[in-house]
Amino acid sequence: MTLHPVSRARGSRVEQTQPNGAAERFLQELEPVKKHLYNFILKSLNFSQETDDIYQETLLKAFRYFHSFDPDRSFKTWLFTIAHNLVKDYFRSSRSLVFMEDVDGFAVQVDVSISNDVRDIYRAAAALTPRHREVFFLFYYNEFKIPEIVDITGLTTVNVKFILHRARKAVKEMMEAQK
Repeated sequence: MTLHPVSRARGSRVEQTQPNGAAERFLQELEPVKKHLYNFILKSLNFSQETDDIYQETLLKAFRYFHSFDPDRSFKTWLFTIAHNLVKDYFRSSRSLVFMEDVDGFAVQVDVSISNDVRDIYRAAAALTPRHREVFFLFYYNEFKIPEIVDITGLTTVNVKFILHRARKAVKEMMEAQK
């Protein structure tokens, strides 16, 4: 797949949104994080069929605004921030919809190489509220540190720690209830 720079008219001048070579730089930055990004979106959306759409929208938005990315910062954090905002928008726009989750479908989606304990934890975490689930997977699956989660979500450090505490406690209670 080749990404081409996009030009758009702004006033009397033409502004190129991506300088020469930016597409290649974007793809180089994306390559090591794209699987983690997809899995983050998949888990944040509780294995919804909308995952592919949000993933694609994240990549398009990131590419469109790649010129504004500060190379002194973490590309992964910047990209996950975009994904977080799109996931948040998705839940905001679909609050009135009722979702029926297929619990068996969850097991099919999980990587078969993971242990049953981890699979059980994922299953329990899937039942968390969207914000708790998102912070939980950012921390445990994507291995972001708390300051990075703060950057991604826009929450305070105290809120992130509180959400992690509540999510851990809820997952632990669900795991104990299953025994």
